[in-house]
Amino acid sequence: MINLGTVDQIKKSPIEERIKIIELILQSLKNDIKIKAKNTGKTKFKQFKIRKFSLGEEVHVNRDEIYSERGF
Repeated sequence: MINLGTVDQIKKSPIEERIKIIELILQSLKNDIKIKAKNTGKTKFKQFKIRKFSLGEEVHVNRDEIYSERGF
């Protein structure tokens, strides 16, 4: 936990030093995120097969008619 004295000390430091602190914190966060991502592993995708089927004939859709029925 960072105490208020440390925060005040950071606020009083020059801009260059504060930017360096921000860069160090950002790099630390990036490293932690990489480690966490490695530990959780990647999501495994389950393979599936597509079954083709026929409706018997080609179906044509008139979108204007469908939307007008819905009130759009």
